[in-house]
Amino acid sequence: MWDLREAAEALEARLIRPMGPFAVSGATCDSRRVQPGDVFIALMGSRANGHDFLDEAFARGAVGAVVSRDPGSGSNLFLVPDVPTALRELASWRRATIEAPIVAVTGSFGKTTMKELVAAALSARYRTYRAPESYNTEIGVPLAILSIPDDVEAAVFELGMTAPGEIRALGELLRPWAGIITSVGPAHLGGLGSLDAIADAKWELAAVLPEEGILALGWDSPHLRARSERYPGLCLRFGGNAEADFYPREMVTDRPEGVAFRTVTPVGEIPVQLKLLGEHVPVLACGAIALAWGMGVPEKSAAQALAHVEPIPHRLQLRPAAFGWILDDCYNANPLSMRAALRTLATLKVPAARRMFLFGDMLDLGLDEDHFHAQVVREARNLNLDAVFCYGPRAARAFRLWDGPGAAEADDLEALLATVRKEVWSAPTLLLVKGSRGMALERAIEALVNSVTTSGPTG
Repeated sequence: MWDLREAAEALEARLIRPMGPFAVSGATCDSRRVQPGDVFIALMGSRANGHDFLDEAFARGAVGAVVSRDPGSGSNLFLVPDVPTALRELASWRRATIEAPIVAVTGSFGKTTMKELVAAALSARYRTYRAPESYNTEIGVPLAILSIPDDVEAAVFELGMTAPGEIRALGELLRPWAGIITSVGPAHLGGLGSLDAIADAKWELAAVLPEEGILALGWDSPHLRARSERYPGLCLRFGGNAEADFYPREMVTDRPEGVAFRTVTPVGEIPVQLKLLGEHVPVLACGAIALAWGMGVPEKSAAQALAHVEPIPHRLQLRPAAFGWILDDCYNANPLSMRAALRTLATLKVPAARRMFLFGDMLDLGLDEDHFHAQVVREARNLNLDAVFCYGPRAARAFRLWDGPGAAEADDLEALLATVRKEVWSAPTLLLVKGSRGMALERAIEALVNSVTTSGPTG
């Protein structure tokens, strides 16, 4: 916990109507998520102004708020000229009081899964805090810093980016002692222009690590291998083959209960069983074991801890549906993650008579976006999927390459779902739903899960 009065003094901010309690245990900018002991950050967004929700925040147990104007009610209000700037300054002040080592995770693919795996591996030895959900932005990272408990011995954060300089700025705020870069792939090409530019942006994490720190590097990426000698500290390589220091073998990735494999480490092999799905997950787990090993966690203890990581919502999460199953991977998408999800759809051993794919647009891919969407449809065709449904203008254009059952809609999700419902009810079906965050395909998943029909699967 931290003290509101100390923070106000450090930031030279005016504290309006000070009144105990002053101890803060967390922070949020969403009044609906306020927990007793939180400080509420009254941000002004495009659709809502946090100052309009101060009463709700205090009713839910907020002990203070950061505001740019006095609404005339509430206590312990930090009155500041600019709330986002004050949020960063407050997080920087709080970070300076935390002695526990912090681990930062970034990459084009698998950041949130890696964050969860690293936190679990470190928890085998340390009291470990992990940033919630995908708090990986200029707002999310400071909020997560303000929520770090006093008694933690290690903390794990995820760093996202859409433009050069963002990871460096987040890293300078977070000051991590160790880091992981999972991969470099064609995500954010629209803003960055090339894979080299993406690699440079991801490498900003390595640039903020101390020389005595640790960097775990996804060795399957040639762009990361080419930059590895730039880091002066300990570099631990994880990947899919023996060129890495940590890699999986004897992988079993088709079981619905999760992947199983053996991890090869510099000190021997260990078995690993996870509850997560996907051919890419064993490599991510090897990275988590590598980083934990570098921080003094025995590799066997780290591997055992990974077995307790639960499937992450909307990330290759297998969900039952009245017609069979939904493979919910709708949180985000890029060409790398699409390929991994399609392979999981094709190989997962569930008693499904048909395997289908609801494909939402992949955003921010730049001038080659049609090429990447066409690749996905070709991959679906090569995997002999039973039907493909495309949502969004980019996926709809790629649908012309599909010569089987399915449909495409550039902007009418409800019309597309009507066709999806007819197809999935024809036989027990496994349906993959995946697209970029901006496509909001969780709407499709909830509509399909909650579908009421008069007839069930046949066959």
